[in-house]
Amino acid sequence: MKILTRERLVGLAFLAPTLILFAVFVVYPIVYNVQASTLDWDGVNVGTAVGIGNYLELFQDPTFLITLRNSAFWIVLTIVPQGVIGFLLAVALNQGLRGSTIYRAIFFIPAILSPVVVGIVWQRILDPFNGVLTAIGKATGLTFLGGNYLADPQTAIFAVIFVNVWMWTGFSMLFYLAGLQLIDPSLVEAARIDGANGFQTMVRITFPLLKTTTLSLVLLGIIGSLKTFELVYVLTQGGPNHASEMLPTFAFLEAFQLQNVGYASAISVVLLVVAVVSSLSMVRVFGAGFITGDEK
Repeated sequence: MKILTRERLVGLAFLAPTLILFAVFVVYPIVYNVQASTLDWDGVNVGTAVGIGNYLELFQDPTFLITLRNSAFWIVLTIVPQGVIGFLLAVALNQGLRGSTIYRAIFFIPAILSPVVVGIVWQRILDPFNGVLTAIGKATGLTFLGGNYLADPQTAIFAVIFVNVWMWTGFSMLFYLAGLQLIDPSLVEAARIDGANGFQTMVRITFPLLKTTTLSLVLLGIIGSLKTFELVYVLTQGGPNHASEMLPTFAFLEAFQLQNVGYASAISVVLLVVAVVSSLSMVRVFGAGFITGDEK
């Protein structure tokens, strides 16, 4: 009994630093944020309790509804193209092409760049007056390339999504490439012996065997879409007229520019709930072991 107790104490001693850090940097901020969301507070003076007033106002706020719409656009229009293009690139690079290592590095470089740097570069590229696309459009006669996509409320969110897809497709490619290299070559060879062509092999053998990789990318994509901030802020700051506003940029606007910290806290709580519900839903549907490849 004494040995067992000693082992437990030793185990708790090793866990204690992690638990303390988790409590200080995760649990406490969440509790503090939930409390702040019930206040009419500017972040400096004493706040006034309003109960669920911030939440009631939030769900009637047209800008909040725009952010939800944009989040839906972002999730679908980034996860699907990134996954499809990343998968095709991974299949191509897994064929043993000459210089494939160089291509991998080139495709993956955008994913390791700072979103701020990427945003600044693409601002220059999409500049309707002196941008790279404008110059190409003038030289080729494709004048539509010189459109002011970031300043047009109809296209701003899609322009930012395009940049995000460009940035993170290499990340999906690397995930799929790692998964492809774990597939037993004998399975592919057996399919070819049975008469399957390259497309059939890819669709019926290769892609199904990458199910856990795909689900992992979907989960990471949902979480990443909900917390995206830097790229949107650098490219459009959520504009024009909130057309490209996302939940994090909306919370930033309310907290640090409008000094409406209580309202911003309510936005953050909703964001946290959406992220947790999305993650738990995937675990519920696909099983807790889908990331590691364990059976449900």
